[in-house]
Amino acid sequence: MKVCLIEPPKFVSLTNLVSTIAMPPIGIAYIAAACRKAGHDVHLVDAHGEGLNHYFPFKNMRLRGLSFSEIIARIPKDSEVIGLGLMFSAAWPVARDLIKELREQFPKAKLILGGEHGTGAPTLSLEQSPLDYVVMGEGEEVVVNLLSAISKNEGLENLPGIAYRNLKNEVVINKRHNRIANIDEIPWPAWDLIDLETYIRVNQPHGAAQGRFIPMLATRGCPFQCTFCTSPEMWTTDWIAREPKLLVDEMKTYYDKMGVRDFQFEDLTFIVKRDWIIAFCKEVIERGLTDVSFQLPSGTRSEVVDDEVAMWLKKAGCHEFAFAPESGDPRILKAIKKRVKLDKMYDAARSAMKAGINVGCFFILGFPEDDWLSVLRTYKAVIKCAWIGFTNVNLNAYSPQPNTESFNALVTDGVITDQSDEYLMSLFTFQDFGMIKTSYNKKFSGFQVSLFVLLGVMLFYTCYFGFRPKRILQLFVDIFSPKATNKSTKMVKSFLGDLGRILGQRFLPTRAKVIQ
Repeated sequence: MKVCLIEPPKFVSLTNLVSTIAMPPIGIAYIAAACRKAGHDVHLVDAHGEGLNHYFPFKNMRLRGLSFSEIIARIPKDSEVIGLGLMFSAAWPVARDLIKELREQFPKAKLILGGEHGTGAPTLSLEQSPLDYVVMGEGEEVVVNLLSAISKNEGLENLPGIAYRNLKNEVVINKRHNRIANIDEIPWPAWDLIDLETYIRVNQPHGAAQGRFIPMLATRGCPFQCTFCTSPEMWTTDWIAREPKLLVDEMKTYYDKMGVRDFQFEDLTFIVKRDWIIAFCKEVIERGLTDVSFQLPSGTRSEVVDDEVAMWLKKAGCHEFAFAPESGDPRILKAIKKRVKLDKMYDAARSAMKAGINVGCFFILGFPEDDWLSVLRTYKAVIKCAWIGFTNVNLNAYSPQPNTESFNALVTDGVITDQSDEYLMSLFTFQDFGMIKTSYNKKFSGFQVSLFVLLGVMLFYTCYFGFRPKRILQLFVDIFSPKATNKSTKMVKSFLGDLGRILGQRFLPTRAKVIQ
């Protein structure tokens, strides 16, 4: 079949740190590769990457990427299937409006949505848009099976992993598809369909890139069940790792053919098993990849990180990773099912820093279970991170993603009564310092939660530079260096880069168009 896949444009704000990230879309690239291996003719429109210098309004916010008309113009007219990937539910209003325009322009094409949002909200997605199908969970096998059923005009009632409307226009949600057991058999991402050079030139990856970078996945899933996380619904709790040799085969290919020297592992939980992580590091070293770096910007676990593991990570090129305790209060950790022991995490961080690895940390304020004492305990943890030497701490406001355990509890309690555009788009503000957060905690207002986050960030960096004043000089050196040595520096450089591009487009529209 003639298949066109779309990575939609993304919300952007100069005070939302997540929105400044510009990473090649590995999810849609994996889907493209799976479809192509099955014999389909695949075209890909990366509406984010093809318009990194283009900003345009959407409702009361701003999008970064191609406009809807530019996206439609890039879709082959004879496309039989058009698929979109959507990770964050905050962007569902964008995807929904794009889907409506796609239906008008391609009335006969089958429209498919996949990703974390569709998995968490299949009914909402089908009821609010003219989608034909929603793919739930891990998508490679499900999409290929769905395309086969469409091409053969087969029934869908026994096809796992999809949601659709039946002949009575009722939403039907089939049982979930089993996770792919041997993920080494999944074809590598179809990077030839994406302009990687633009991403490398703009240089706004998830972590602090040390040269030409590319995202990769070494594992899939997470064995934990944090109440606020979409992973249990999207991936289940199966953690599946790739064979180290085959994983390094992929790294070596990018190293030799594309000049990649920095690997951004976007795994949910890269470090789970001690034997596996050491075997991977040894494989990198034995294969002679001595000038590579890799990072774990999405966060990882601390349980198996000690002096020996940290030593192997550093020898293999690990430059930076982050832990994600989310709270400094043991009571909150228990409530959100975050199985983290803070003292162990601090020891793991010390081991990593002793080996020469930069370590960051993620905290969330405003959980429904939070109170004044838990906020103060989290601030205490933030100060301790600064004292130990964490290079960055991200503080975010609690954000109830659809169909998580925490979200469902809020629905049951009547705190969330609908999934309106206002609610969905408010999820974007969880790390935006310029917007008042929505509070889902009965003890705190949105203004208070916003203030908590801002004060926490100020507290960390005041202590970080106050405890070690020489870090101020190092920051300025790094800003003007071609390589950012840690994520804090990268975020500063990313902010300055986005500011320059937005101002350039506003005051020099002709030049901005040429850059695009």
